[in-house]
Amino acid sequence: MNGPWNDISTLLIGFNQTNFPALFDPTWQLSLALLAVAIVFYNFQGRRLRAYSVFLDLNEWLMWTSVGVFAMLLMFAIFGFDFIFVLPTMVGGAALFIWIRFIHFPPLIQAYEERLARQRYFQRSRTSHPEATIRAKAAAKPKRRRR
Repeated sequence: MNGPWNDISTLLIGFNQTNFPALFDPTWQLSLALLAVAIVFYNFQGRRLRAYSVFLDLNEWLMWTSVGVFAMLLMFAIFGFDFIFVLPTMVGGAALFIWIRFIHFPPLIQAYEERLARQRYFQRSRTSHPEATIRAKAAAKPKRRRR
């Protein structure tokens, strides 16, 4: 069966409006929109997650991946690179997002949440007895005699 999916020359033509009419406009528009959304989310989430290091790392990984992938797709659309560069960027970028969000960070997040739960448990167990909150009196210092 011969068809356009078997033709290698499709990969070697420029990525522009005339060669890829159904794919070109959605690609550059979504790339621009998602790049802007990623930068805005990074700024807002960075302030919110300042105390949670693992979530801050996840946020940073996603932001830099967004900048890399979406900026490259915009560059490919603007300068009309061959489709052989565009397709792996789309597939590789999607795979990288999935790997970051669903494979790399879930074990780190789970370990972080367990550590926080352990810290909360020990804090509660230390303050659960009324005597634990009362300070012990300091030993009386001997009074000094004046000369």
